[in-house]
Formats: sequence, structure tokens, C-alpha cells
Amino acid sequence: MASASRLAATVILVRALPAQTQVLMLRRSAASPFMPGAYVFPGGAVDSVDYERGQASGWNDARIAAEFRAVAPHEWPVDQPAIGTRDAHALVHAAVRELAEEASVDVDAAGLQLFSHWISPAGEPRRYNTHFFIANAPPGAFGTADSVETHDAQWLAPADALAAHRRGEMHLVFPTIKHLERLAAFDSVDALLAFAREKPIVTIMPDRGPSEGMALPRTLEGRW
Repeated sequence: MASASRLAATVILVRALPAQTQVLMLRRSAASPFMPGAYVFPGGAVDSVDYERGQASGWNDARIAAEFRAVAPHEWPVDQPAIGTRDAHALVHAAVRELAEEASVDVDAAGLQLFSHWISPAGEPRRYNTHFFIANAPPGAFGTADSVETHDAQWLAPADALAAHRRGEMHLVFPTIKHLERLAAFDSVDALLAFAREKPIVTIMPDRGPSEGMALPRTLEGRW
């Protein structure tokens, strides 16, 4: 029997500067049992309060069906059940809540777009069924780490974050690296958000963990 994974929501918050597009990243606490010290996008697990809030603003059944469109690739079969409507609304609420709690940024749920869907490998001790949302930062949004779960909030161009990782100055985990690689291809927020609206969403569930040499099959590059 497949081990259960916990639903989680992550927000890729983007902003436009005159010369580049930046994303908000936070450093996870070194004491965290999951990805300690890694720079990540704001997010976290779905909580009971997210289910209690009912339908998310701007997300009717038609939009839920259109956005939660992930398909499983034959290269990496998926062992978790499909997301139902109630779970989808809870994920949207969790995305808004976690962004506010971890980074002190408030966004309208209607402005979120689903970007990708990743599930932890079956052998991992902590498994998360994570839905990555993308959103344009509200005017004047600063982004402040909560200093408990997260630290060192930074706005970075995706290419700069990847370069810092290559220099050993920033700890990044595999899913974050792959997302930054995709984001780095866009030189404007408008182009990135337009891409997010139309792109396919292929569920990525690696067949091994980071310590076993996690890698994306070449046939899945650019498809998810």
C-alpha cells in the first residue's frame, strides 16, 4: 500500500523590476525537520482551518476543473489519489494563509494560478503532495520572514538564485531548482503569468530521494 502524503501549497510570488523579474524566497529554519536551511518559496501543509473556509474567492467549479488539470506521466507513475473539489479549495486557502504567515504578504485568492504539482518520492519519511501556485506581488509588497519557521526573505532573479546555489552560497533542493530553471526563461512577469495560464501540468513524483541521486527524466524536461 502506498504511504500517504500530506497536501501542501506553495506560492511563487513574482514582481517586475525595470531590468528583471524577481521571486520571493525564504530560508527555512535550521531546526526544521523538513529541508532545514534550504531557500524555498513560501508555503506549507494544508490545515483543518483551510477546509472550514469553504469555497475560495474567485474559484468556481469550472475554474477548479480547469486549473487542477494535472496528469500523471508514464515515466513516473503516481501513487496518490486525484485532488477533489474540496481539497482544491483548501489548497487555495492554504496558499493564501501560508504566504501571509511566513512572509507577511496578503494576496487575493482569485489572483493565484496553479503552476505545477509535485509529490515526494514514495520512500521519503515525510511526503508532501504539493501544489505550486504563482501570483503577481501586490503593489508595495515587501516580504518579511516570520523569524520562526523562515528567515532571510529575499527577492531574487531566478538566474541569480541558481548562480548563488552553484557557488555554494544558497542551499536549494531539487524541486526548487527545477522551478527556478523554468522561471529563469522569462524576462517579464506578464509573459510568465501568460505561460502559467496555458501550460500543461504534469504530476512529478520522483522515483528516488535526493540522497539517491534524484533527477528528472529528459523526456519530462519542459513538459511539467
